[in-house]
Amino acid sequence: MAPKVAFITGGNGITGSAIIAYLAKHTTKEEWSSIIVTSRSPFKNLVCDPRIKFIALDFTKDSKTLAEEMRETCAPVTHAYFSSYVHKDDFVELNTANRALFENFLGALVDVGQNLQNVTLQTGGKYYNVHLKPVPSPANEDDARLATFDENFYYPQEDCLTERQKGQKWSWNIIRPEAIIGHTSKPNGMNSALTYALYFLVQKELGQEAVMPTNQIYWRGVDDCSDSGLIAELTVWATTNQHAANQAFNAVNGDYFTWRYMWPRIAEYLGAKISPDYQFKKPEPEEGSVQQEFSLAEWAQDKRPVWDRLCEQAGVPEAKASWDAGTWQYQDWVFQRAWNSTISFNKAREFGFTGYRDSYKSIVQAWEDMRKAKQIP
Repeated sequence: MAPKVAFITGGNGITGSAIIAYLAKHTTKEEWSSIIVTSRSPFKNLVCDPRIKFIALDFTKDSKTLAEEMRETCAPVTHAYFSSYVHKDDFVELNTANRALFENFLGALVDVGQNLQNVTLQTGGKYYNVHLKPVPSPANEDDARLATFDENFYYPQEDCLTERQKGQKWSWNIIRPEAIIGHTSKPNGMNSALTYALYFLVQKELGQEAVMPTNQIYWRGVDDCSDSGLIAELTVWATTNQHAANQAFNAVNGDYFTWRYMWPRIAEYLGAKISPDYQFKKPEPEEGSVQQEFSLAEWAQDKRPVWDRLCEQAGVPEAKASWDAGTWQYQDWVFQRAWNSTISFNKAREFGFTGYRDSYKSIVQAWEDMRKAKQIP
């Protein structure tokens, strides 16, 4: 059998870099002869592997233009993994931009990739609208869509993939993680573990309790997350097992936790403190509403000097730049929800996938990786 050729977009992102690392560590050149990587920003790799080739591409360009840029390098591609994302504060612009991003990519790839065997799209828990309101939990892959086509860009992305594949020799997969935890070559703001670390370490430095900026319902409720390494493992497994072809799979660690006990535990790992019996000052909100004990974005406004001082004292001035990657407003948006939603991992297990992660270990391992990279003290 001829060796496979991977094409990974979003090479600097949490998932893209994890797939690269997984293929580099767990496969041989006889299995995968080449790992082609692209990103909009200059690529900085976490691993050293002679199979890795970089091509600079911008998927905001139309598919015809992209095809010409991709033709020489990407013609041998057998397995393509799309995890690119462009952020827009306006939801209409966000949906339009990300819908076009994938359509441009897929149009160009199908034109160029004569050896194509599989195309995999990563979407996420937002497919189930867990970010908007309480939804049936845990969410399953075949659950009905609970928003309109124009309100959730994952719908047109997934439909584009499945429609384009009809009558083709290649197969598709869709991977849906939730709250990704991991490490990248440069501080990444979409990684909640980094923002947690910034907050805990500053509160420790100030000698103040690291109160979770949420509400009673979210604090007591059940949650889950997705280790980037596990997402990579599941992604490669799904795309190389024929019985898993043309299937969507949720990708979560396989355990569930409550923040009431997880937050104090991870805070303690970095030397910060909060009691699991913390008493919120605001009255308990109604389920489905939004409320925070305080805003993390407001808290962060005057803390940069504390972080800089902490990094200097610890002998890692390089870590000062990590403050700029803290997504305070994003975490406010997550923690303000007066509801909890989880997604089911049962389908992947039923299809034979046996991987899992301990969510506590996933978070602290991400921090240790950041420390090694001098991104946090």
